[in-house]
Amino acid sequence: KSLADLEKLHTGREGENLFLPTPVGLDNQNKALKSKLFVEKYSETVQYTFLDYLAAGFELNFMVAIDFTASNGNPRLPDSLHYIDPSGRLNAYQKAIYEVGEVLQFYDADKRFPAWGFGARPIDGPVSHCFNLNGSSNYCEVEGIRGIMMAYTSALFNVSLAGPTLFGHVINRAAMIASQSLANDAKKYFVLLIITDGVITDLQETKDALVKASDLPLSILIVGVGGADFKEMEILDADKGERLESSTGRVASRDIVQFVPFRDVQSKSSTHSDISEMFRIWDYITIDFHFADGPSVVQELLAELPSQFLAYMRSREIKPCS
Repeated sequence: KSLADLEKLHTGREGENLFLPTPVGLDNQNKALKSKLFVEKYSETVQYTFLDYLAAGFELNFMVAIDFTASNGNPRLPDSLHYIDPSGRLNAYQKAIYEVGEVLQFYDADKRFPAWGFGARPIDGPVSHCFNLNGSSNYCEVEGIRGIMMAYTSALFNVSLAGPTLFGHVINRAAMIASQSLANDAKKYFVLLIITDGVITDLQETKDALVKASDLPLSILIVGVGGADFKEMEILDADKGERLESSTGRVASRDIVQFVPFRDVQSKSSTHSDISEMFRIWDYITIDFHFADGPSVVQELLAELPSQFLAYMRSREIKPCS
């Protein structure tokens, strides 16, 4: 039966006989069986796409958290992952900020981005695992991608790299902002970019924070820079189908993490139109993405964002027009 036939059965409230097919070569008609098919319920629902939400005014709000632990090396030396090259060549942290931010800023109306650092000791203070990148004690936002880059460079000369590497604090801070937006019924979905060089030392606390955040309009992108062992990041990514579990036994409502080691992808520039096309294609097909010139960091990072976004909207039954 076609879908239209099944709808007619439901509308007419009549059953349809089931038939036993006639063996090939025999002329007699199919044998009608005593069993009948009834359609008790029939409904149609609209499956909204990622671009439907963007077109309706939903925003992707960009946030960033940067690892300032001592394992990055002295920022004043060329072998440091935080080294600011006088020639203008970007380090791995700057590349990740620029490439991801340049894309997501187009989906953020005010282009004011919360930016934090972690794992460093601000001047005359204890080690902080979530400090405002702009040096302010009152607000964490900066203006545009240029503002993030400037705040990052300034922070390198105003903090002492320390440790350990803890994610829980910045994830909870981002989750708090997402929760406040939810209370205000805003059409916002938040994307936190964490750039790190090391193995985290608060794995269970991070899992707890992620499980809690899985109920909020939030996705977390993690870029691993340098040559560290990032096996724990793969655990957080949960790409193998096993959802994260908290210390209390609660399971994450959805996967919200995407991890990419910077060294494993070809670093090529991705434009806003490149990613918009990727998002558009994603709306219609579910196969893996393959790029002729090899994937960039931003393409790898954003590949799962539409599905994470839609998983949240559908779980809350949020429609583009609501």
